[in-house]
Amino acid sequence: MVSMHAIKGIPVSPGVAISRAVVIDAEDLPIPRRTVSRDGVPAERERLVRAIEESIADIERLREQASATVGPELAKIFDVHVAMLKDRQLTGQFNQLLDNEMVTAEYAVFVVMRRQARLLRSMDSHYFREREKDVWDLERRVLGHLIGDTRAELSQLRQEAVLVAHDLTPSQTAGLDRTRIKGIATDAGGPTSHTAILAHALGIPAIVGTEDVTQHVDSGDTVIIDGHRGIVIVSPDAAKLMEYRR
Repeated sequence: MVSMHAIKGIPVSPGVAISRAVVIDAEDLPIPRRTVSRDGVPAERERLVRAIEESIADIERLREQASATVGPELAKIFDVHVAMLKDRQLTGQFNQLLDNEMVTAEYAVFVVMRRQARLLRSMDSHYFREREKDVWDLERRVLGHLIGDTRAELSQLRQEAVLVAHDLTPSQTAGLDRTRIKGIATDAGGPTSHTAILAHALGIPAIVGTEDVTQHVDSGDTVIIDGHRGIVIVSPDAAKLMEYRR
């Protein structure tokens, strides 16, 4: 039996949540380098255009949903996502790889988006480093359309849960069902992260920046999220549960 233990993080949305944990693994889609014939390049361009158009449609639907739940001001996060996918410099980098190296559309997206993420990660500004997550979010979405990824969305959870993850993308956080997601704890993130801002707007108790909460929690564990003090209590005993349920 696992003994009770506490993990400290940064409280970013107040409140207390007690529920079973659902642990979300980091979603890093492995994309091998594959090439096509010169005659196959136009088809890869068409696949890429279609995937970007479908991704923009997804984001616009999510923006409408977020506007209704967290307000139009915070929903503007997704205007930035749409603008990024429409940016000619970005699409030009995709097409340059397709034309010069004759790689698949998914590999072009993988290479260019990883390059953008590294650039943001290297910046001195904490704000811009946090925007790396926007790039991961867009990469995941476009690649999902290209490779037919059908993994379940968090919005499809059917039971109440505390969500434990390395980090959450803006799309994942904005799409959470607050009637089922009772609390959030992440390894990464800070007070200005999208997870922090959106969780606060949704009224979901949240703790970020724990560094390693995913290493200490398994799906199904009972977890307390103390969003006031920034403490995640894993496998609380009866006395601790009684204390928090008063």
